[in-house]
Amino acid sequence: MGLRQLHYMLKVAEEQSFTKAAQKLNIAQPSLSQYILNLEQSVGITLFDRTTNPISLTHAGEVFAVKARDILRLHHELAVQMEDMAGLKTGKIKIGISQTGAHFIPRVFPHFYKKFPCVEIEMIEASSSEEMEKCLQEGIVDLATLILPIESENLSYEIIQDEKMLITLPITHPIAKEAKKRGDKQYPQIALTALKDEKFILPKASQRSRAMFDMLFKEAGFSPKVLCETKTMDTANAIVASGIGIGFTLPQIIRADDKDKIALFALNTPLATRTLVLAYKREKYLPKIAHEFLSIAKRFMK
Repeated sequence: MGLRQLHYMLKVAEEQSFTKAAQKLNIAQPSLSQYILNLEQSVGITLFDRTTNPISLTHAGEVFAVKARDILRLHHELAVQMEDMAGLKTGKIKIGISQTGAHFIPRVFPHFYKKFPCVEIEMIEASSSEEMEKCLQEGIVDLATLILPIESENLSYEIIQDEKMLITLPITHPIAKEAKKRGDKQYPQIALTALKDEKFILPKASQRSRAMFDMLFKEAGFSPKVLCETKTMDTANAIVASGIGIGFTLPQIIRADDKDKIALFALNTPLATRTLVLAYKREKYLPKIAHEFLSIAKRFMK
């Protein structure tokens, strides 16, 4: 039983398909099936229930998968520690990002690469903070961009920056036209109560950022009329740019082709501020190169 077999087994479990796993692993599907069959024969027990669609782990397979992840994690940590002790400026760092870090990480990469050109950087993308926390817990990534608060108690973090959420209105909205006519500053202030009759584009209830916006509306004393819910600010911005709805965004996230179609307003409340962090698993060995990335990120963003 080798590390490759463990890796292959976990990929099949993740994809719930030999065909999909083989494509991700870039090997022939019959070869992958034979690898797994040989593994099952070596441990003397069936790991996958092939009668279900999609295929699933047996109870023994679930137990095996937990230990397999631990073995691969420990092997990776050992290799990283040896690299650190050798003082090498090579190696690999795995960075997890969702939309919370999509604007920030690419700005840091050039500074990191200039100092460590031989380090391999792997980016793992997730659609939500919850998924990103899971990647940290399972050791899939070394560092991940998250927004406070963090639910998992065994995660540590470094604060990167505070970000002020802005209100987005279509440039054709009467309030936006009036602000432009007055020549107001870049982000004129607006009270959320002034928009209580408008329809809002909000994150889905499953998105962590939704809780912050719900608090804003609670503070303003009204429940919003919801036009629709989205997973990303990109989608919300595009809808506002089309001429309907009110949304929330960060200026650095707005696409170039939407900028002249959106008016931005600031809310005078601390509840509109969110804190971006780089998080890592507390008991997991964090390689020196990851500490270097943290240091560069903090210095650059400040």
